[in-house]
Amino acid sequence: MSEGYPHKDTAGMVAMLVWVLWHNKNNRVWNDDHEPGRNLGFKARHMWEECSAVQHMQQRRQSEQQQQHVNWQKPSPGWFKCNVDAGFHKEINKTTTGWCLRDHMGRFVTAETSWKTS
Repeated sequence: MSEGYPHKDTAGMVAMLVWVLWHNKNNRVWNDDHEPGRNLGFKARHMWEECSAVQHMQQRRQSEQQQQHVNWQKPSPGWFKCNVDAGFHKEINKTTTGWCLRDHMGRFVTAETSWKTS
């Protein structure tokens, strides 16, 4: 985990546990489903360890190589540019999507975001 910062791991674990408890309560209220309480602590620990490992890997990767800053570029005159993004949220069984359309001057034309049940 975070070498030299044990309080960071404790705070992260507590925050993850609070999130897991909140998510479990909402799942019971809205979906009439929940996990047994004895599983929630293990789930929170597992999720925190995964999150912490990913953060550690990203920090190491960033220190090993400089990231190039890429600026958005306008399309050619008479053309439009559509930027898109998507996210997949396994825990809540949802997919998020979004897109934004801009003209050749870089002016906003239209956009949309959505949530979909997977």
